[in-house]
Amino acid sequence: MAGFTDRKGALSRDNFVTKRLKQLSRLGMEFDDMIIRNSRAVGVSEDKMGYTFNPTGADNDDMYYAFAALSMSDTTLKKNISFYDKSYPKKRDQLRIFAVQDEIEEILDTIADESVVFDDSNFFAYPQFHGPLKSEVKEVMQECYNKIYTYFGFTDGLSAWNYYRKWLIDGYLAFEIIYNDTQDQIIGFKELDPVSLIPIIDDQTNKKMWIQYKGQGAKERKLFDSQIIYISYSSVNSPNRVSYAERLVRSFNLLRIMEQSRIIWAVTNASWKMKFIIPVGGKSKTRAKQSLSQLMHNYREVIDFDYDSGELFVNGKPMMQFSKEYWLPSKDGEEPQIEPMGGDGPDLSDTETLKYFSDKLKLASKIPFSRFDVDSPSTYEIAAEGLLREEIKFSKFINRLRSIWQEILVKPTYIQMVLDNPALGEDFNFKSNFTIKFNKENVFEEMKAMELASKRIDFITNVKDSLVTQDADMNDISFFNLDFLVQRYGGFTQEDLKMNDRFKQLQSLQDEGYSKEDAEKIIAGESKDKFNKEDSGEDELGDDIGSDDLDLDI
Repeated sequence: MAGFTDRKGALSRDNFVTKRLKQLSRLGMEFDDMIIRNSRAVGVSEDKMGYTFNPTGADNDDMYYAFAALSMSDTTLKKNISFYDKSYPKKRDQLRIFAVQDEIEEILDTIADESVVFDDSNFFAYPQFHGPLKSEVKEVMQECYNKIYTYFGFTDGLSAWNYYRKWLIDGYLAFEIIYNDTQDQIIGFKELDPVSLIPIIDDQTNKKMWIQYKGQGAKERKLFDSQIIYISYSSVNSPNRVSYAERLVRSFNLLRIMEQSRIIWAVTNASWKMKFIIPVGGKSKTRAKQSLSQLMHNYREVIDFDYDSGELFVNGKPMMQFSKEYWLPSKDGEEPQIEPMGGDGPDLSDTETLKYFSDKLKLASKIPFSRFDVDSPSTYEIAAEGLLREEIKFSKFINRLRSIWQEILVKPTYIQMVLDNPALGEDFNFKSNFTIKFNKENVFEEMKAMELASKRIDFITNVKDSLVTQDADMNDISFFNLDFLVQRYGGFTQEDLKMNDRFKQLQSLQDEGYSKEDAEKIIAGESKDKFNKEDSGEDELGDDIGSDDLDLDI
């Protein structure tokens, strides 16, 4: 990386830049070097790759591959690494060509549209922290996130969608995190080829690093983990396909074969064929073979169908005859014979076979079948019984995809927050609870939330009113406390409840006569004595005007 490596690709180890990047690389990984040093067993990935980590000494090449194997078999990095799949570059090219097929494009667009949903502000996700968070930290979190989001160019409303769709096809995405000269601010990102990167360990510090274009001279780079974002669709420790698009290949190819066979059958039987048998008298065996060979040459047809363009070629020509005549000699016949040929075959109006393979493709896509029904398009039903099980499964699948892809924003945002607030670097609770929340289909999700809230309120009301006790005066008293029921069954977060309390206080102060602005200041901690209550305006209505003040001319 320009500015951080010399011409040989090795990092300068004693400058401020290196120290800063080293510190960032070990955020939340206090014991990663100890794990590497103290590991003695041979991991699953190490054994498959043929490399073992030797803590007592190993050459540099072995060290590079040792950490790659170790990192993929421990609990800190379970991503697949495209570098080790030698067939991946060719497979990626094939997947990109495959993804331009109409049916596959529609499926990929549907998944991307479901996962990346922009709101009116051109944001598809927002930072989220699971648990209480100080207001000042929350402000810093939002500010850092907005910077990262802007530096990626996601505010244009298209880049994020394109990156997500590309990840669905390729299975890998990699970016370089670019810092300013003093290494205290992230200033941008650069997309990298995932195939060029492999995880390594620094032979002096035993810290996680990445090497790019290993062994390729001036192109070789060593980069700290704090400089790299790397995500993969598949996990190295579980059997999986390289990308989402790959899971569609088999079903689509079977459907394509069935379509081709029906098209070829229909085409070959579309021409009206006539057979003519002409008596020619006796011929020698040699002459008969020559005649047969000539006839085979004359009537042979080679039919090719280009699935990408939909073109049909007959004997290399992009056209076919509307009628064909076959003139055949007859040795023993005395009279000419003229009769039609062909016409037999399956009923081409029967589409059940095609439907079977089309359904297999839909099943592989994990998209609910109802979304493919163009004749009877499905509508979102608000009632709980209207939510199909396959929609629930599809939602869970989308959430799994999002949980992988979110690292593109989570990692740099977390790093920038630590740069601005170094104390967060030692807060493991913050690192584990920091994530992003993706937008969902607004109207549908809001209606589901409102219906669910309504059902919860009805349940709380029934429980509160149904189970009562009596006091000494025989008055009915609810057995359950309302606050307990709301917090236990209401489904509200602590933030929701705090916001509700704040609005209740605000309304109470306004009822006392304070303006909204003054009420907000009082809630913030200022004394009531500093503010005057507003005039209620009752004098203008005459409620406080005495009868002596009225001069009526009757």
